Amino acid sequence: MSGFVKFRRIIFTRQVIIPVAVVYLFLFLTLGPWSPRWASSFFPFTEPPKKGPVRQPTNFKPLPPLQHRVPCYGPRGQFLSRSPDDELKEEKLDVAYPQPFWGSYATIGLDQTWMTIDGRYGPYGYGEEDKSYNRSKVDWNKVNWGKLQNECFERNRHRFPTSATPFDNTLQMVRLGYRNVTRIPETRQWHEFKNTRRTAIVVRAWRGYDWKAEDLQNLRSLIVETSLRTGGEYQVVLLVDMKDYQPYIFASDENYEKALSELGLPAEFREIAVLWDDRLLESWYPDIAEHRTMWQVYQPVQLFSLHYPEFDHIWQVELDMRFTGDAGKFLDSMSNFARKEPRKQAFERAMFQQMENKIGDYKTFFDAVNRANKGGAYIWGPLRIPDIDPIGPEPPTELAENEDFKWGVGEDADVIVTSVCNNAQKADAWVFKEWLGGFKDGYSTPRFFCPPAITRTSRTLLLAVHEAQLVKALRAPSEATPSSFALWHGLKLSFPQHPVFWKKEHDDETQEGWWKGGPANSTDGVGPNLWEHPRGMGLTFWWESEWPRQIVDAWMGKELPKDVARPWLVVEKDGKRYVPNMMMHPMKHYH
Repeated sequence: MSGFVKFRRIIFTRQVIIPVAVVYLFLFLTLGPWSPRWASSFFPFTEPPKKGPVRQPTNFKPLPPLQHRVPCYGPRGQFLSRSPDDELKEEKLDVAYPQPFWGSYATIGLDQTWMTIDGRYGPYGYGEEDKSYNRSKVDWNKVNWGKLQNECFERNRHRFPTSATPFDNTLQMVRLGYRNVTRIPETRQWHEFKNTRRTAIVVRAWRGYDWKAEDLQNLRSLIVETSLRTGGEYQVVLLVDMKDYQPYIFASDENYEKALSELGLPAEFREIAVLWDDRLLESWYPDIAEHRTMWQVYQPVQLFSLHYPEFDHIWQVELDMRFTGDAGKFLDSMSNFARKEPRKQAFERAMFQQMENKIGDYKTFFDAVNRANKGGAYIWGPLRIPDIDPIGPEPPTELAENEDFKWGVGEDADVIVTSVCNNAQKADAWVFKEWLGGFKDGYSTPRFFCPPAITRTSRTLLLAVHEAQLVKALRAPSEATPSSFALWHGLKLSFPQHPVFWKKEHDDETQEGWWKGGPANSTDGVGPNLWEHPRGMGLTFWWESEWPRQIVDAWMGKELPKDVARPWLVVEKDGKRYVPNMMMHPMKHYH
């Protein structure tokens, strides 16, 4: 018998094959792409990536509603449904409810309720230092918001698809990492994932942030109302910019843990913090020279979506936002409106503000935009540019005029914007107009911006933007990124017109400066003919406004500067101060 035959017989015996297979499997699971460190990020993965873009189908099946929400435990160790101390105190007052400067309660289905500052933030520690505090006190340093959110998801796991997973303990599992050592595909596409029916709420924070008591109360309220009260439909995450931190935080687990310990983050939030730095952005997007937040605020969110693909959508919110009512109900109302909105003229409607005292209810506004577009649409399907191979669906009809506002109804929006959109080519004074790169048509590339950069974006859209920046180095400013890429790809955009107020109750001149005749005065049906508008310093939701700070100070009963009158939105009744239900931004610290 030859030596080779003897060798083959020895090798192919059960005594050899089985141990070799076991060792191979162990090494593959430990060192390969399915190691426990990365397994959860692959969990929703369903099929190998295909070359080139895959288009979404024209006809889609609306997702069925989730089952009834199962109650979860709150920070007081009790079910929120049975704990009066954890309840908000929404009230109805026998006073006229204020009419928004633009937007509408009826349009997005938002309750017209009032709350005092104690009724709003008392459950989260407001006033707990006073003898009059009438709720059980919480040792907030012993609260673990990551654990509470995951426990809530586990209680509700049966409501979600099997692709849904709990969020990693960020103290034990670090998924983000530099591109040269990544163990996941550098690009991914929408068709590789199944829906999980979960949304991340990414709260932007940074190293050196001066945490005030009201910040802690606001963040606690966001977690309880969006995550715990919805049975885990949302997951709140802190995305922390390490700003000028010298050590390479992703060089080792020890470096990352050291950075987290030096961050000064309150203990209750440590397990929901995900750190990043400019080096991370530079490693993934080396051909884009500018990574600072003002220009590329979505790059960290893109990488978050790449590494945490278990979320269908991601809300990007700011620490200086305030929901004066239940935050979960507010965000639900925004997503519900967007889901019900038809694709036809959704973009065109987003270019105008609905002002009830100028045009009336939403149907009247809807019809006015349709007339301004002569029954058609400025954008129908993907907005074609030479740099993008669209992934969105083809429209069901060749002409928009032949579609009866049914396409897209029941479909979740790929981007929900929180303010009116603008045509960059009309906006001569827009400071970012010429900040553009990588596009073959240069400044002639059609693009649209919707400030501020507070949006809900889908995994589909974020992965598409990520690939465009990584592979083609396409760049647009932050305010124009999600809206423009959504339109170029033919993905659904929606602007739910939430209520926004102005510091003067009756200011027809300023309101007309924003309205500019509305849809009836638009020559192309795509926003007002002129972009210029008054400054927004006195709006409740606008990037440069100062009024939200004054509203909150008056609501808290603080003394305002001598030259500042008490905001008219703050209503006093029976010795208590109330404000209406709204979303405010920015709410800066001046005290």
